[in-house]
Order: sequence, then structure tokens, then C-alpha cells
Amino acid sequence: MPIVSYSVKQLNNLLGKAHPMNEIMEAIRQLGCDVEDAVDINLYRCPSCDALNDKLAREDPVNRCGFCGHEEEEKGFEKFASDSVIRIDLLADRPDLFDVAGLCRALKGFLELEVGLPLFTCEESDIRVKVDPSVLEIRPYIVCLAADIPPLDYSVLLELMKLQENLHWGIGRDRKLASIGIYDLDTIAPPIIYKSVTPTGFKFHPLTRPDREMTPAEILESHPKGMAYAHLLKKLPRYPLLIDSKGLTLSMPPIINSDETRCKLGTSRLFIDVTGTGEHAVSDALNILACTLPDMGGKLKTVTIDYPDRSLTTPDLSPRQIEVSFRGAANWLGIDFTRDEFTHCIKKMRLDVLPAQKDDDRFMVQYPAFRSDIRHEVDVFEDALIGYGVDNVQMELVPTMTVGRERPEEVIANLVRSVMSGLGFSEVMSLNLQSEESHFKRLGMEADESYVRVDNPKTVNQRVVRSHLMTGIMEAFEKNKKKAVPQKIFEIGPVTFLNPESETGINEYRHLAFALIGPEAGYAEVRAVLDSVLRELGLKGEYRALAHPTFIDGRCAEVTMENNLWARLGEIHPQVLCNFGLAFPAAFCELRLARVF
Repeated sequence: MPIVSYSVKQLNNLLGKAHPMNEIMEAIRQLGCDVEDAVDINLYRCPSCDALNDKLAREDPVNRCGFCGHEEEEKGFEKFASDSVIRIDLLADRPDLFDVAGLCRALKGFLELEVGLPLFTCEESDIRVKVDPSVLEIRPYIVCLAADIPPLDYSVLLELMKLQENLHWGIGRDRKLASIGIYDLDTIAPPIIYKSVTPTGFKFHPLTRPDREMTPAEILESHPKGMAYAHLLKKLPRYPLLIDSKGLTLSMPPIINSDETRCKLGTSRLFIDVTGTGEHAVSDALNILACTLPDMGGKLKTVTIDYPDRSLTTPDLSPRQIEVSFRGAANWLGIDFTRDEFTHCIKKMRLDVLPAQKDDDRFMVQYPAFRSDIRHEVDVFEDALIGYGVDNVQMELVPTMTVGRERPEEVIANLVRSVMSGLGFSEVMSLNLQSEESHFKRLGMEADESYVRVDNPKTVNQRVVRSHLMTGIMEAFEKNKKKAVPQKIFEIGPVTFLNPESETGINEYRHLAFALIGPEAGYAEVRAVLDSVLRELGLKGEYRALAHPTFIDGRCAEVTMENNLWARLGEIHPQVLCNFGLAFPAAFCELRLARVF
């Protein structure tokens, strides 16, 4: 996961007093964060966007801006300052801790400097955003806010930019679900229009290109940020765009802002938008940003979003609530705490808790809008545990002791794996989800009704749950067709078949597949290997001729054995070899090792 640096000086300033480094680092660990170390860094100012980029003091100077993409390969950027920082692996399920203000908010509760629910207020504003219907099929969700803040200095500008990029990773899934634009409101004339344009039908000055107007298509082809995120838009017929009432471009989400509206030193009024394809993602990202600005001295203002069929006012920072069970928390965590201890632990995590009206076991917990990770009462239980102190939980032996052992199919698999390695075969692992094209058609097979088909797959290559291991073996040969032959590979893995009469609707089996390719590969060679495997398993097989479209007629057999174990082997048909681009004969065998329950 990405590593973010938190300034020790800024942390102590926000906490109100200096705390020993070891105390802060231990509190951060107790919150569940993975602390890397405490180091000295140098800050380098980007000459293009004024952003500060940090680098370890022992490393070479920065030569490429991580925010705007500006590069100076030869001499690097100018050193601006030095600082001591705590480096932490970002905790993906706590995006509210992605910046120094959010982390400080949590530390104040854990250190009991401030407990209970933090409250946020928003003033009303007359700023409106009009959503054009043309953008709804491309990037349909947008939420916004405005803010008055103290004039931006280097440190606050750096924190804003770092938080923006961290939220792009943690919530936006690298800008796919949500992307954030932060602008100087003094450069903008509301109302703002969110619409779509053709790839070549509009020009504006992208960030770091104040002297050059570019079309959206040109930005995706030649601008560093455009090239990095072109995959998000390139296949679309139209691209999203934000403009103001005078036609000034704010940004082309999710790629880049315009140069005219960028934030700079001294900026004191902000406009922030979050656009995306995920409704919850855009709201979560905006709420976290909104709750950070008051800690920087900012005053929040709402923005009205006018969709074609409705209007909404954002951000909504009112507390959320969830009902939890006290006894459920005690049983779940194994902690025998009192109700007062339970409520105190929750308040340490910056939540509020009140008895519910139903009975004395239920509590109503209020949590702030920036806690996007709370979805179920067990999330509150986790907070109660952190507030109680993980180190304070007494370790005990479980009341029932058991001894682990391998499942029967794993015993067989490990024996066969040892045999195959001894026979000179190399093991491969292929994907369990495949496409109908590779699983059937390239092998000359017709799809039957016994395979499991995935509804709404992520890609067309993940539509079929495999019913044999031949595809993975043949694709391994295909990817290694330029390597020296002979090649001998094997795979042990699950295969799945539909069975309406079973409890789960399927049967799953553990199979062994192995194959040889090279000038001498043929039926005799693969049968000799199968005979060796059967001998090691203490089995005897009964061979009988079989006609199968993947194999050459007369060089294919089916084998039945004790306990209804089954195998199929043969020499691969020339047409199948051509389908995979293979130039040498190949022989294949697949053996059912066990049924998995």
C-alpha cells in the first residue's frame, strides 16, 4: 500500500502541545495503522505548480512533480525546507486518516484530549452546478462544496494535494469511482455547468500548460496526466467537462484541471468538486475533504447541484447513526467490560453513544460523516476494541483444543506433486475463471450445459468457471512457445460442474493435468507418465479407446480406476495446436484425484 508522511511539527501544532515521538507513534499503532518509521525529509518546490514534493533526506532531489507531472531531469527541483515526519502505510478502510488533520482528530480522541462526536457546520451559498443530461451516461455523479480559508501557504497546499491524491487511491480506485478537483473560487464565475464534449470539439489550457490550448484528445495523447489516466476516457464517445458561466474551463474530470483555476499561494476561497461513477464514493470523498478544512481554519459553504430531474445540496455533514448490541460487542470481542466502559471506549473513537429505547442491551451510536468505513455494528465493535486498547485484552487459551491436519485431497495432491516433480515436470498455476472461447472453442470442444457460467463478469475472459485444466496447460505452452523443447508441465487444481441435486448446486473435484510438448511427444510418452502416477497411488487403470475433438482419432483413451477415479489422455489434434500457435506435437492427460466436499 502507499506510504504517506505526516509532519511531526504539524501534528503537535494541531494537538495543541508537543508529545514525545514514541508516544505519538504508539498511539498511531493502537489506532490500527502500520507505522513504517520516523525519518527526516527534504521538501522540494515544483516551479510549475508550487506544490511541495517530499523525499528522504538521504535520497537524490526530486525531478518530477507528483501533482502536476512537471519534470526537470538535469538539476532537479529547488530545495524548500526540511522536516521530521512519521511514515505510515495508508489504512485503506480508514480514508479519514489520510491527512494530518484527520489523523490528529483521531489521536485527540484516543489520547482523550477531545472525546465524543466532532460537529461540523456549513453556511448556505448561492453557488449552483447545473448538470447537463449529456454527461449522465459518462460520469453521472457530482457533489461540491465551497470554503473560505486562511490564505494558502506551502504546508497547507501540500496537505491538500496529498489528501487529494490519497483519496483518489483509497476511495476513487485510482480515479475510476471518484476524482477530485480543487480550484481557486475567485477565478470562477458561477453558476457552473457540468457537461460533456467531443474529444476534439473543445480547447482549454490544462494544468502546467498556460501557453498552450489543447483539445481533450490531445491531453490524453501528450499530457503526462492525460497519458496516465487515458484508459478511463479513451473508449468513450464524449468526455466530461466543468465550465463556468463565462465559458472558463475548470477541469476535464477525471484527468486534469485547467491552469487558470488552479490553487496557488495566497488562495483564500476554494471550490471543490468530486465527480465519479460511484454514488457513495463521490459523497465519501467530499465528506472527508469537507471535515478536513475546518481544522485548517476554513469555513464551509454548501453548493446546490441541479440534476435534470432533481436538486440536492452538498455536502451533508449531519451525523449518521447505527444501533448496536452491548452484549453482542462483549461476546464478539471477549471483553467483560461494563456499559460505562463500553460507552467510554466508543467516545474515545470520536463517536457518540446513547441508550436505545428498545432495551438496556441496545445502544444508538452516532458517527461523523467522514467515517465511511462504518457499515455494520461489527465496525463499531472494532472501534470499541481500539478504544479499550488491544494490548489490554488478556490472552487466553481457547476452551476447546483441536489439532489441525491436511484434508484428504491435500494429502493426495502433495503426493502427486512430489511424483510429478520427480518425473521432471514443472508446476504451473492457471486462473479458475476463463472465457468460453479459450475453454471450449480453441480446444475444438462444444460447450455443454454442465459448466458454471458467471453472471455479470468483470471481463469477458472471466465468464466460465473451469470444468477442466486443459486450457491453462495449453496457454502455458502458448506463452512459452519460443522456449526450448521438450517442455513438461503439470497443474493440480479444482474443476467445477453443475449439479442441481447437490446442496450447493455444484460438484467440485481436484484434478491433476500434465502435458509434454516436443518432437518426441505422443500418446506412448504421456501414458508412461500416467502409469507411473497410478503405481505411486497404488491404483490400476482400465484403458479403453475414446473419440474426443481435442485429440487425434485413435490416439486418445479414457481410463477408469478404483473408487470411480477417472482419467483422459491422448495426443493433441493438429488443429488445436494451430489454434494455440504451437509448432510441435503435444500430449496431454487429466486425472481426477478426489472429490472435494
